Amino acid sequence: MSDAENTEKIELNEVMLAMDVVDTLRHQQSLVDRELGTDDHDQALIAKVRKIYADQGLEVSDEVIASGVKALREERFTYTPPKKSFQLTLAHLYVNRGRWAKRGAVLVAALLAVYLVYQFFVVAPQKRNRQKVAQAINLRIDRQRDQISVAKERMTRLNQTLIKAKEAGSQKASAAAMGLFDQAERDISAAQEKIQALEKLEITSQVDMSQEAKIADSVTNRLDKRKELIGALSGHLNNAEKATTALDELKILPEKLKDQRDRALAESRQNDARRQTEKLYSDAMTALGRGDVAAAQNGYALLQQLYDQLVQEYELRIVSREGVRSGVWRVPQNNPNARNYYVIVEAVTPDGKRLTASITSEEDGKTHTVKQWGLRVKASVFEQIKRDKMDDGIINNSVFGQKKRGYLKPQYLIPTTGGAIAKW
Repeated sequence: MSDAENTEKIELNEVMLAMDVVDTLRHQQSLVDRELGTDDHDQALIAKVRKIYADQGLEVSDEVIASGVKALREERFTYTPPKKSFQLTLAHLYVNRGRWAKRGAVLVAALLAVYLVYQFFVVAPQKRNRQKVAQAINLRIDRQRDQISVAKERMTRLNQTLIKAKEAGSQKASAAAMGLFDQAERDISAAQEKIQALEKLEITSQVDMSQEAKIADSVTNRLDKRKELIGALSGHLNNAEKATTALDELKILPEKLKDQRDRALAESRQNDARRQTEKLYSDAMTALGRGDVAAAQNGYALLQQLYDQLVQEYELRIVSREGVRSGVWRVPQNNPNARNYYVIVEAVTPDGKRLTASITSEEDGKTHTVKQWGLRVKASVFEQIKRDKMDDGIINNSVFGQKKRGYLKPQYLIPTTGGAIAKW
């Protein structure tokens, strides 16, 4: 080992010993406070420190102890923290970067979780709702556009039909026909006004879900107004179509009514049927003369029903099947001590088909359409039919009446008041 290395080692050892002396003096703070300050006191302090080391079995030179005392006085081995500064803060952050990085990662993860939850439970539902609203609004826009287009086509077609009808019958148009012309023209004119109002409320573009709610509300309000106008427009066009249809019917109904009357009269075999036919025809023609085409059409339908009733043929048969009643009795509400007896019948055609019939019940006064109904008979007739069925389970004389062609009602073979019931 060279002299330089030995010298460096000796100096280092001495420095370390001096530091140990300073540390020992710090632990003997009361001794330091009492002795440190003057040269005399320094000598006394050196002696006491030497004794402390000697008691520990350590031999420390006076020079080292004096160096330690001097270092303590000069505070050479005392740590003085630096003053706070921006550079010091940065240094602390750098030294503790690992700890701050972990905390930052946890914070970022928490913020990310909050963001994802907000997006999933708040933003996404709102976006879906806006999309649904936009789709519904756009669907209404397209539907209304189609409705308006169809209405315009209807109005054009009605105008052409009305012009042709007016040209064809202008010279011999009746008062009823002129009234229908005027009605159709008024409705077409009103329809044109509604179309013009709709064009002022035209919606040219579709609604996007990214647009503000105020824009969507504005479009919705406009759609509501357009809906009302389209409803009114449709009503005017319907009325105009009824008027033009009535004009057509006005030309052909007289002949149709006459033909139907003639058919009914040809089938009639009784005066009552003829009188009903003539009355229905007369009422329908009167309605036609005042321009009430609907009433005239109803008269034609009634003539058709009368004809169908005249040409019907069937037998009224007493119901006689297993599990089905052939008769019932009732206690009238206004006379608890009495009984009303009814035989259950049905209408059967010559080819075996069971018909439905419209009967008016004497119990509630309402008209019912039924396949079976009860006809009121005397108690003696009821008991006779009852005994006939109980004898062998078969009603031998099951024909209650017969409806012949040319007659409105059946002819009864068993006495009856004609009163009927629909339920039992």
